[in-house]
Amino acid sequence: MYTLYCDTRQQKGKHTLKELWWESHGVPITVSTLPFGDYCRDGSNICIDTKRDVDEIAKNIGREHERFINECKRARDAGWRLIFLIEDGRYTDRSTLAKWTNTHCVKCPRKYKAYCRPKDPSGKCARHNTRKPMQGPRLLKAMRTIEERYGCRFEFCKKKDTAKRICELLGFDMGEVMASDLL
Repeated sequence: MYTLYCDTRQQKGKHTLKELWWESHGVPITVSTLPFGDYCRDGSNICIDTKRDVDEIAKNIGREHERFINECKRARDAGWRLIFLIEDGRYTDRSTLAKWTNTHCVKCPRKYKAYCRPKDPSGKCARHNTRKPMQGPRLLKAMRTIEERYGCRFEFCKKKDTAKRICELLGFDMGEVMASDLL
């Protein structure tokens, strides 16, 4: 029986749906500090880093680029395969991501997105007068480049399916997990 390791930096109360799924399916969880990513299991070299939605991964790749790339490098150099699991069911594959429209500039937090007008011909944020935000095609190209350079992978799933998908990616035998729950 494998153990699922969850990073200590995961925000409390924001992952209840996953935690309930794991509990109901008998997946043993240990909270521990992970050097990168949010979830891994013993005996595997795969680490899962969950992202709330496309906005979050765009922010990571854009505004927080250096920190994000350093995490990818650390994982690769340590022999781990980092998988970014984006919990946004609107995007089933990469072709649909190319149509994504970012609704705020690099400086505006989500609560100020009404000030941003990415479809405005000037392409500037009215509040900060900053450049046009990263859009779907550019984000898609950046993801492909990061995958090629650092050996990581980007996947999408619905929020309700995240816990199950994490188990699948990490190689949990769900028949074994559910059988141990019955004992």
